[in-house]
Amino acid sequence: MKPIKILIALMVFATAFSAQAAPLLNGLALEQQFNKDRYIAAVYSDTLADSASVLLDNNTTRKLEVRVIADGLSARRFRNQWMEGIAINNSGDVLSGQAENMVTFANLFKGRLYKGDQLSVAFNGNSGLTTVSLNGVELGRIADRNFFNTLLRAWVGPVPPSTDFRDGLLASGDVDSSLLGSYELLEPSQERIAEATSMAEARSEVEAPAPEPSKPAVAAAPAVDKPAPSKPKLDAAIPPPSLASTGNTATPAASKPAPSKPAPSTPVAQRTPQPQRAPAEPEYEEEEEAPLTADMILARQIYHSMLLRHTYKFIRYPKRAQERGQEGSVRLNVSIDGQGRIRDVQPVQESRYASLNREAREAVERAGPYPAAPPQLVKDTYQFTVPITFRLPD
Repeated sequence: MKPIKILIALMVFATAFSAQAAPLLNGLALEQQFNKDRYIAAVYSDTLADSASVLLDNNTTRKLEVRVIADGLSARRFRNQWMEGIAINNSGDVLSGQAENMVTFANLFKGRLYKGDQLSVAFNGNSGLTTVSLNGVELGRIADRNFFNTLLRAWVGPVPPSTDFRDGLLASGDVDSSLLGSYELLEPSQERIAEATSMAEARSEVEAPAPEPSKPAVAAAPAVDKPAPSKPKLDAAIPPPSLASTGNTATPAASKPAPSKPAPSTPVAQRTPQPQRAPAEPEYEEEEEAPLTADMILARQIYHSMLLRHTYKFIRYPKRAQERGQEGSVRLNVSIDGQGRIRDVQPVQESRYASLNREAREAVERAGPYPAAPPQLVKDTYQFTVPITFRLPD
C-alpha cells in the first residue's frame, strides 16, 4: 500500500512540475548587419512548431529572447528595427489597435545594450499578460492578449529580418548545436544586472502616483464638460499599410500566408554567404528624440510601409541572373531628407551575385525621390531598411 501512495505522490509532483515548466526552445536565429554579428534571437513555446500559424496561437505560452553578441548596440536602433518589422508584418487595424501598447513597449528601451545582455518578452497563455525583462529584472507588463503576436510577426511574418532568420526560429526544437552553444554562453555581468535593477526601480518611482497635498475646503466650481481625449489618428495622406502588399515587379517572391489575409508576393531578405566586399557599418550619432506618442509610432510604421511599397515598384529581376538561375537577398539602409530626396544608400546584407546587389541599389535610386515624411516625422534625415529577395518560381 505504501509504495502505491509514494507512486501517486510522485505522479502528482510530476504533473505540477510540468504545469509550471518553462516553454521549450523552438528555434534560434543569428542576426547580422554589415557582416557583423549583432544578437541571437530565440523563440520558446509550449507547443513546438515549424510554421508561423501554429506559433502565433495566442492561447499558447511563449517567450522571445534576445542575447546580445555585439560589444555595444543602440537600444533605440534595435527598437526601431523591430518597429519596422512590426509595420510591414501587421495590418493597419492591428497597428492602430496596438499603438498605445507600442508606446509602452518602446519606452522600455533606453541607452545601449551590451554583450551578454538578455532581453526577454514572455507571454502567459492563461492570463494574456506580456512581461518584458532585461537580465532577469522585470521592466514592465502589457495586459493585452494580442500584443505579443504583434511583436512575433516581425520575426516570423512574410517579411522577417531574413528568411534564414525566420526558418531558424521555426525549427520546432531542431536547433543548430553550434549556435545553441554560443547562445548559452552569453550571460550578463553583475554590473549590468545591477543597472537593470536600478532602471526598473527608477521607472517604478516615476510611475508611482504622488500623494496629493491636502487643500482647504472650497466651494465646488460649476462642472464644465470637457471633450474626451481623442485617439491618435492616421495622417490622411498616408494610406494604411497592408501585410506587405507589393512585391518584385519581375518575378514574384514566395511568402507564407498571413493569419487573416492571403499573403501577396513580397521581396523578403534571407541569410546568404558572405559577399566578397564587406560593407562597413555607418556610424550614427545618438540624437535627442522627442517623447514617443501613439501618433508618432503609427506615423513611423505607416510611413515605412509606404516607402517599401514605393521601392518595390522599381525592382527588376536582371535578365542574365534569371537565365543563370541566380537567386539571393539584399538588405539596404536608406537615408532620405524630409522631402524624400536620397542622401545615402548602404548595404546591410548582400547576396553572392554582384548583379543582384547592383539591381537592388539601382532600384532604390530609381525610386527617388520618395514620398515626403509626414509632419510628425519631419527632420533632417530619415533612415529605413529595404529587404529585397530575388527568387525564381519553382
